[in-house]
Amino acid sequence: MIKSLPGAVRRFLAQSLIRAPALQRLLGKSRIAVSGSNGQKFVPNLDEWIHSHYYTVVDDAAHFCGDIIRGKSILNVGCGEMLTDFGLLRLDPHSITGIDISPKPPGHLEQVRAKLAGNGIQVPPSHADKLSFVCYDGENFPFADGHFELIFSWSAFEHVANVPRVLAEISRVLKPGGHAFVQVYPWFHCLHGSHLTDWIAEPYFQLRRPVEWVRTELERQAALRPAEADFILGHMFPEYRSLNKKSARQFYAEARNAGFQVIKAKLITYEQDLSAAPADTDFADLMIFGTMMLLKKP
Repeated sequence: MIKSLPGAVRRFLAQSLIRAPALQRLLGKSRIAVSGSNGQKFVPNLDEWIHSHYYTVVDDAAHFCGDIIRGKSILNVGCGEMLTDFGLLRLDPHSITGIDISPKPPGHLEQVRAKLAGNGIQVPPSHADKLSFVCYDGENFPFADGHFELIFSWSAFEHVANVPRVLAEISRVLKPGGHAFVQVYPWFHCLHGSHLTDWIAEPYFQLRRPVEWVRTELERQAALRPAEADFILGHMFPEYRSLNKKSARQFYAEARNAGFQVIKAKLITYEQDLSAAPADTDFADLMIFGTMMLLKKP
């Protein structure tokens, strides 16, 4: 099962945070109605989204990376709504800067704090001094060389258009000897790689079907569920179009080419029925749903 909300949905929720009652109706206690082809949901409910990004994401990252967050200046690449940034405060970093292509409204951090409080999560009072947000163009980081000690990225790199450029920027703003933790879920070629399996049941359609077919299928689903139409057509379809179609193998090679040492890696995979998978797709690409990598700048 997915332990956290994928980046495509996080960005929608970040942009729509001020519409919390509407989001509660959409992603509330009952999940969106359509099952994916393997019976699992891709989009969790709102409570799971909040708790997973405040607790589970941070705990999983800390377990994987070890004690490398405490006291560090951190850049969170593709921070989305910044729930995870708040959660990282539990590990006592020096500071956290979230960076994303989607701008945030004035008072966004206070809105997130209030949202957490409404779900029974009390944020450390240090958040006002330690958290900040910067909007960027998706390629160029507006920071000086060697500005950060740790880079953090969770479920964002599948949407990065120019992966080599962003990796180069990560290397540039990272201090020598610094680390970059990058989690990606899902990679494009796996069963959930489209991000759309809650609405389109055909397995691996993203590897076979043209984009016009995908749009038509989503329009059909949106007509059946008018309350979800904006989410499906206005957000999830553009996010599908933005997927870079990378595989874990490609990302690993590009990280090495950027000069990083991959000092630790973990595969996220599940038992699968591959009878409907395209015969010309690499077995590893089909089976690797996600990865965690800890990179080090020499």
